[in-house]
Amino acid sequence: MNKFIILTDTRQQKEQHILEVFDNASILHFRTTLSSADYMVIRYNPIKGFYKDYSILVDTKKNLEEVANNLCNSKEHERIRREIAKGKELGAKQFIFLIGDDKINCVDDLKKWDSKRTKVKGSTLFKIMNTMQKKYGIKFIICKKKDMGKYILKLFKKE
Repeated sequence: MNKFIILTDTRQQKEQHILEVFDNASILHFRTTLSSADYMVIRYNPIKGFYKDYSILVDTKKNLEEVANNLCNSKEHERIRREIAKGKELGAKQFIFLIGDDKINCVDDLKKWDSKRTKVKGSTLFKIMNTMQKKYGIKFIICKKKDMGKYILKLFKKE
């Protein structure tokens, strides 16, 4: 059985819909300051004991508008790049941006995405995200907001 504790960054807004999933699955979770991403785990190994596992780092985005702001604003884009670099320094094999959206099912659907809250077109955001995935080896995953907690658990259980 894979035993782990989820750490949530204190700078991250409390995402109750995610924390409830952890609680319902009886997964311990604690808020602490993380140097990269919003979620990571502490694992237990009978030989090593407890250790921070930086192999998977998950950064959540509440919606596509937040992603557009983060990636299309030069100051925010640079902050995101620094966060990815820090994650890689820590040993992240997977750096995942998990985006909550109830209308878009995958990154390819962004080509048709449009929002009244941002001037960024879906096709532009699609190109930026694809470039970043190739350049930095990260993943952007879009799922329904209500499924974000389940998705995080699935990622951490897999490792």
